[in-house]
Amino acid sequence: MSEQNDQVMESMIQKYPWPRRRLVRGVLKAGIDIVSTILTRWEIKGRENIPAQGPLLVVGNHFHFLDSVAPIRSTRWPIEFIGDFVMPNAPPIMRVFPNAWQTLKIQQGTPNFEALRASQAILSQNGVLVIYPEGHVHSGLLKAALPGAAYMALRTGVPILPMGTISDNDFKLFKTLSDKKRRLRIFTQIGEVFGPLTSDNPERPSRAEIKSAGHLIMTKIAGLLPREYRGEFDPEIA
Repeated sequence: MSEQNDQVMESMIQKYPWPRRRLVRGVLKAGIDIVSTILTRWEIKGRENIPAQGPLLVVGNHFHFLDSVAPIRSTRWPIEFIGDFVMPNAPPIMRVFPNAWQTLKIQQGTPNFEALRASQAILSQNGVLVIYPEGHVHSGLLKAALPGAAYMALRTGVPILPMGTISDNDFKLFKTLSDKKRRLRIFTQIGEVFGPLTSDNPERPSRAEIKSAGHLIMTKIAGLLPREYRGEFDPEIA
């Protein structure tokens, strides 16, 4: 079985080499940097916490589609994303982004073997992978993590970099420009690397391990956000 797993992993590495699509992603990143500079006042703190190289699992809150821009603006890598990338509050032009970037798409409630194996292959090559533990975009308080991020962290044992991103005016990008006659203010805080998280059986982490790891991941993200967003994950509550 181990030999078969090694063959599968080698096949996935050939299919998903790290880094990939450097030219396309470089052009997209440059465009994103220009547009976000024009439309927003984006402050990023904690860049000194970013490791010089991978492997690295980047996690963050998911209040708006602009959360997805934070890792691109904050780092220099042609990073990989994994997620369903439903973007209900994104302008239509932004909805082509996942296809252009070639994000690893998953569908909640399905095994998603291709995306999970691709993610593991990327991390095995010292790649950098971004995943939003809550899954879907939502407003309000942080929500409990779905199993994906915790499972990936336990299975691969790679370091984890948390990010927290908030905005004034409820992330209303164009409404801020038209009504308030100013750029939207966005703030991203990058936390310290933590982990690796360990499992008694990394090939198949238990439900209890996944739940515990998911709560820890959300607590690390919560610590980078104002208290009104943290909900049950506030690290300051004993």
